[in-house]
Amino acid sequence: MKDEIMKVSETLFDKCLVIETNVRKDERGTMELFYQDYSELKQILGGFNLTEQRFYKMPKNAFFGIHRGPSKLISVIQGKGLDYIIDLREDSKTFKQYKTIELNEDDAKLVYVPAGFGHAFLSLSDNTIQAFAMDLKSVEGKTSPINYQSPGINLELSVKDIIMADYDKNAEILN
Repeated sequence: MKDEIMKVSETLFDKCLVIETNVRKDERGTMELFYQDYSELKQILGGFNLTEQRFYKMPKNAFFGIHRGPSKLISVIQGKGLDYIIDLREDSKTFKQYKTIELNEDDAKLVYVPAGFGHAFLSLSDNTIQAFAMDLKSVEGKTSPINYQSPGINLELSVKDIIMADYDKNAEILN
């Protein structure tokens, strides 16, 4: 019998997924499967085509504002952070609502955010490392940042002294 590599543990806004992966631990350390093109993950994600992968290393309280764009797959491999998923589908009954998920190095979780949704992230510990994969072929509509204080969204951040890039501070307000 084949071991289950990953499973969907939660669905947000009927499209965004929280996925638990199996972790292998031994005397050499920990191995977590992030993505396999031929695994059941590709079927779960409906044809996610990995075209770019990034790793962000950040200090505590670093905030990456709301960005709408391609489908994304996110995990934290060191430290911990708060992942924000914002429904930016104008025809949705949950338009401008958001959900949060804590990601940390101790949980083997991935968050899948499909195109059409917004994504933001707040680091909750020093030296947090986030793994971030994108399907750039899935881009729908605008990909510019959106101000996290836009009316109807108003993300609640758990810290006051955030570290944020100017392009996120000065991002357009979504009406």
